[in-house]
Amino acid sequence: MFENAEGKLREARVITRQTSDGRGTISFRNYIVEFDFSMKDKLGIGKLLAVNTIKDDTYLILETAEIIPMHYGMINLDSTVPREIRNEIMKRVEESWKVEDKHKWIDVIAYPLGYILEINQNELSFKKGYFPPLLGSSVRILNVNAYSKFVCANSKVSLGNVINEDIRLNIDLERAMRYHIGIFAFTGSGKSNLASLIVRRVLDTSPNTKVVIFDVSMEYAILLLDKLMEMESRLISLDRVPLNATDAGRRFLRSHVIPDDITDIRDKIRKAGEILYQKEKIRQLYIPPQGFSFLTYGDIIDFIKKQIEDKYTAISQKPLLYTFLSKLDNFMRDRKLNADDIVDDSLNQLLDEIETLGRESHLKENSTLFIFISGLKSYISLGVEEREDYDVEKLSIEILDSSENSPRLFILELPNLEEGRQLVASVINHVYNRRKRMYSDNPKVLFIIDEAQEFIPYDTKQKDKSEESSNAVEKLLRHGRKYHLHALISTQRLAYLNTNALQQLHTYFISTLPRPYDRQLLAETFGISDILLDKTLELEAGQWLLVSFKSALPHDVPVFFSADNNLKILKDNLNKI
Repeated sequence: MFENAEGKLREARVITRQTSDGRGTISFRNYIVEFDFSMKDKLGIGKLLAVNTIKDDTYLILETAEIIPMHYGMINLDSTVPREIRNEIMKRVEESWKVEDKHKWIDVIAYPLGYILEINQNELSFKKGYFPPLLGSSVRILNVNAYSKFVCANSKVSLGNVINEDIRLNIDLERAMRYHIGIFAFTGSGKSNLASLIVRRVLDTSPNTKVVIFDVSMEYAILLLDKLMEMESRLISLDRVPLNATDAGRRFLRSHVIPDDITDIRDKIRKAGEILYQKEKIRQLYIPPQGFSFLTYGDIIDFIKKQIEDKYTAISQKPLLYTFLSKLDNFMRDRKLNADDIVDDSLNQLLDEIETLGRESHLKENSTLFIFISGLKSYISLGVEEREDYDVEKLSIEILDSSENSPRLFILELPNLEEGRQLVASVINHVYNRRKRMYSDNPKVLFIIDEAQEFIPYDTKQKDKSEESSNAVEKLLRHGRKYHLHALISTQRLAYLNTNALQQLHTYFISTLPRPYDRQLLAETFGISDILLDKTLELEAGQWLLVSFKSALPHDVPVFFSADNNLKILKDNLNKI
């Protein structure tokens, strides 16, 4: 259960600071644990410690946030000591680090995770709770077995190696996906690599889950190229598809970001683009002219309400407009319709009824009501023409198709942001509304929203379509779980995100976030020590801090890990093809 060596709990501190929004304060408990200097190689950031509490056979679990080598000779050394003396003391201290010396030790700054370890007849049990630790008491390091039992999920899905522990990080990917996932890191930290790795694990371990990627950076078709070739999939472009395989391969190579680590297989990538074209996996998505959309029952309700509220509408017409609303409500209830359903010719019967009521009320032929009804009938008479174009409706049908031979991976390439925002909103709304009308738990759908600050910004605007995309993604995050529709969002800045959407995420993957506000916001969200989150500044590309609230991991334990290299997996798989 524990490593052989132990330390002593020397000090307890409470640190208080302002919240990130400046509206209040937040406090963190920190403990100082003193270890012998010989333990320097066994201690590391993220190590779990157990300390005796006031309750017998009960330990409080602490996580290591910082390690500081200490020396007795440096304790009271400050600028008041003459410089010559200071230099002599520091010279002797420097020499003593390399030899056996009783005057040096390790100070570990740790914070409580909110869990206790109970031991009953050599049986371990971890429970949520807190008991005050006893100052001066022994502090033990959890060994690999106890750490694995406490931290890792009972699952075979692994994302990488735990830093400072010789174990794989197993997570409950199904549950993490269900409660939505966020990846937050600065440019160059490996966000796309981690997102692609998660997509691989989902496709490999969850056969009834489909993945839809909104790709702004034009990189996921390369990062998941082997999966595009291996399984039934769609690479969806807004540009015209080339006329032959050779041109398709060349454009595929030219239009996508190719990481430096795989530039030596450019020829394989080009040939893979040709194969995707030949297998008809590359599709052009038809987007209707800007502003064009089908009329829905919600639109009609809004039009009627605006006429009622318009001060220029004749008083004699308003009772008929209220009647129109009431009858339209009954019409929709009888037919199980909602506001997002498209209007068809079944509405003509109700329009005739309202028109008759208007004539009986002796309305003039040029009245607003008659003109409105005439316009609706003209629209309905056009009908909705079925076309062969691959549009959002057909895409949504394929996404929700539960048959075994239907596509499982969809990559939508969105080089134009304004057009991309509109498409993100359209696809999510179509899939959401279709699933809502025809409820099923198969297939589950995971939406990957890269560069999320472009689609769910804090400050939305109607003009650039960000309001439309933000509302759609927020609806997905708020209500999608009920309909087995899930999301993974990836971004560089938390500060720029819609906070209502951010609050729906239960699993965070965090790497280097240079701006203090972003780190402070995460510390407040999960009750993590600022010191631990500041350590993310030291992470290398591909190293992450996983923080999960009762989803990816069995307990709410922040874990530092090194993610598996997606590019290596990709390269190995392409060489086999």
